[in-house]
Amino acid sequence: MKKVASILMVLCLVVSLAGCDFLKDVADSAKVEEPKTFEFDGISIELTTNFLRMEFISDEYDFIVGDEILSVFGIKADTEGTDLEDMTAAEYAQNFRTLMADYEPTEITFIDDIPTMQYTEGDEDEKQTCAVTFFKGKKYIWLVCFAAATEDFDDLYEDICNYAKTVKCE
Repeated sequence: MKKVASILMVLCLVVSLAGCDFLKDVADSAKVEEPKTFEFDGISIELTTNFLRMEFISDEYDFIVGDEILSVFGIKADTEGTDLEDMTAAEYAQNFRTLMADYEPTEITFIDDIPTMQYTEGDEDEKQTCAVTFFKGKKYIWLVCFAAATEDFDDLYEDICNYAKTVKCE
């Protein structure tokens, strides 16, 4: 009887160790997302390792980061020595919203203290919804835009809010 009990214990140990390796392989193949911080000219944002920095920056954007379904891009407005210098991020957001009137943006709302607006653009086949967030640093006011296909946007909105809360400006 002791032999049977010993064999069963060894067998359970082997199965449990094999199970640990199996679970590790499953976790590795699932590519669990880890936080990753992206830094640019006076701003940083924490996304995940699924996001990649785009090296081809157009004149329109100061940075572009994206994964398979969400693009994040930033535009900075230099405030030093301009009328923007004394403007808050919320005031700038309201002025920007006025400029975007053709896109019918939403009213300015706040994710915690972050001024935010949304708008949709594109044709019927490829509509994209954008959440534009506004941040004020010492030298720049930053617009950080989170863009996704309109049909995916609502499912991503909680993540977008969490990403926006990680933005830090110098």
